[in-house]
Formats: sequence, C-alpha cells, structure tokens
Amino acid sequence: MTSPQTALVIGGTGPTGPLVVNGLIERGYDVTILHTGRHQSDLIGPEVRRIYTDPFDGEATTAALGGESFDLVVAMYGRLRMLAPLLAGRCDHFVSIGGVGVYRGFGSPDDLFPLGMPVPLPHDAPLVGDGEEFRKLRMIRVTEEAVFEHHPSAIHLRYPQLYGPRQPLPREWPLVRRALDVMPMDVVDGSGGGMS
Repeated sequence: MTSPQTALVIGGTGPTGPLVVNGLIERGYDVTILHTGRHQSDLIGPEVRRIYTDPFDGEATTAALGGESFDLVVAMYGRLRMLAPLLAGRCDHFVSIGGVGVYRGFGSPDDLFPLGMPVPLPHDAPLVGDGEEFRKLRMIRVTEEAVFEHHPSAIHLRYPQLYGPRQPLPREWPLVRRALDVMPMDVVDGSGGGMS
C-alpha cells in the first residue's frame, strides 16, 4: 500500500482556499495548511493538519516547517518572493497564485496607444519593464521571476478579481447600491472616467 501524496497549501482559508483544499482531499491528498490562524473556515474539515505561523516571515516559516517536504505546494498567501526559494527542493510541484497581469500597458494603457493591449493577450507578450511607473507591477514581475527561477516547472495562476459569496471586497456593490437607491444613471467625469 502506498502512502497518499502530501500537499501543503499556504493560506487556504481565503475566498478560494477551501475549494482548493477540499479539491485536493477529494483527489486523495493528505493536506496541510500553513497560515496565521487569524481566519478559520468551517469549510475545511478536522482531517486537515494546520501549521500556524506568519507566511510573510521567512525565519518563522522555516522553523514551522522543520525538515518537512511535500509532493505539492500551493502558495496562495504570504510573501511569494520569499516562499519560492524557501521551498525549493522541498516539493515536487509548486503552484503559486498571484494577482494582476504584469504585461506592458496593463498599468499604463497609454504606453500602447493607439492600439492598446491585444485581446486575447498572448502569454509571451512583453512584460512591464523596470521603468514602468507602477512600482507594484514591477514587483509582481520580480516575484513571478523568482517563482520560475526556483521552480522552473511551476504553475503560476493569476486571480485578477474574485467574484462570489467569499470575495473579500464585493466590487459590484457600488452599482448594486445605486440600483437599490433607484439611481438610474452613473455620473462620469468629462473624460469618461469613474463615477463621481
């Protein structure tokens, strides 16, 4: 009899975490979640082992993991730039979750005027450069590069927006609120920008 494959989910209690954790359990994985313990989820059963530490602190995470290794790591939370090298050689497969795309023009569409970004956008489109005005996008690019430097066969997924009952910030709420208040029009500034 072979032992089940092991999976470490870093985070796991946010909007999509319980779905990932339970999906791994359904596929026969022995799942451990590593998180701060600040947020618990009734959607994750007691069969899931929990490691409580700060996934933004490399020393604390290293100490909490000890010498453990896993067949699969799904990094959904924490400082990914620090977690990728920390878990190198400690897992067979590494899946990371990020946010917005880091393609040139994403944060400053005027860079691609008049054509804009192609749709659909090819995965090998040019990335934001070091001169990109949005520092956050540059740092996301550097983080993704760190993932693939330490885990060349990694899978990196981007969640640009979350929708549904477990989303942390209901982005459609301003529009729903306007409808509930029976405000038939959205007011925009002269350039066609956001609501005023």
